[in-house]
Amino acid sequence: MKKWIVPLVLVILLAACRSPEQEVHYIAKSEHWKAIYHSNAEEGLRLFYLGDNDDLGPLQLTIEGNKESQTLDDIQLNKDGYYSFTKKESERIFKRDAKPMIHMQWQSEVETLDVKNH
Repeated sequence: MKKWIVPLVLVILLAACRSPEQEVHYIAKSEHWKAIYHSNAEEGLRLFYLGDNDDLGPLQLTIEGNKESQTLDDIQLNKDGYYSFTKKESERIFKRDAKPMIHMQWQSEVETLDVKNH
């Protein structure tokens, strides 16, 4: 019986000391937009407009993940100049080793952000 106590205690200690799931960080930047996602942040994906125009009008946004995509029409930036997804919405697409693409359309402009894992 004593032979089993030491290995059992070691297994329990190793399981308890297991590192938590690693954080995921994605960043992208284009001429007019910047996208940031940190898995440890309170908000999900945040899209920032880098230009000076305060009234962009409605935006169309498509995010393509490895297996999922999501399109949103008629979204508006908040008063701080960015749009934020919920953490739950973002987690479905921004997984470790994913290679998401973000397509932005506003006024007569179109840009694609190639998101990189950092």
